[in-house]
Amino acid sequence: MEHQYEYFISEALDLPKDVWHPLRRAGQVRTYQKNKLLYHQGDAANCFYYIVSGRIKSFISSVDGNEHLLTIYKRGDILGEASFFDGGPRVSSAQLMTDATVAAIDRPALEQCLQAYPALAFFFFQYLAATVRMLSTHLDASSFLTADKRIVRLLLNMDTGDNNHTISCTHEELGYMLGLSRVTVSRVLNQLARKHWVTLGYRTVILLQPDALKAYLQ
Repeated sequence: MEHQYEYFISEALDLPKDVWHPLRRAGQVRTYQKNKLLYHQGDAANCFYYIVSGRIKSFISSVDGNEHLLTIYKRGDILGEASFFDGGPRVSSAQLMTDATVAAIDRPALEQCLQAYPALAFFFFQYLAATVRMLSTHLDASSFLTADKRIVRLLLNMDTGDNNHTISCTHEELGYMLGLSRVTVSRVLNQLARKHWVTLGYRTVILLQPDALKAYLQ
């Protein structure tokens, strides 16, 4: 994918604009508040979701309660489709990082969409293949990227470009998503601030030079 700093993003696939809009029209649209669990690891997968607005994180939980971030989905993405298609239980959990509106797509809704828009089937193949690539990239990054680059990559992924590149997140929350200590996150963020690449505020990180952060990952 073009944007290697991203965990996953639909735009990197160069799909047609608004390719998933038929899913929104066919699905049941609901709005949930921040921190809501959309689905839990091990649940039956009776539907998948199209994100109308907001951000949702996907993570896996170990038997001892530890959680590990897989990816962050944004407006225009679909999620939960892999378990829906293979008929198995959810392999991960999904939790809202912001208030979000999603469309739930069950089998009748999907069949309706594919009958009306048969080209969607090919786009699903692309999306599923990209998901596999994302997971492989994520595994490589978790295994080989240093903590500072993992933090930079996450910040870039969370940046929507709105509000002057301001990310609302505490050091503890960033550490939780990456499996790093708060001390490590704070140390790295302070280093980035000294380079004038970011500004740190109360529960916020402002990306002053996103291009410099992207270049740092090369």
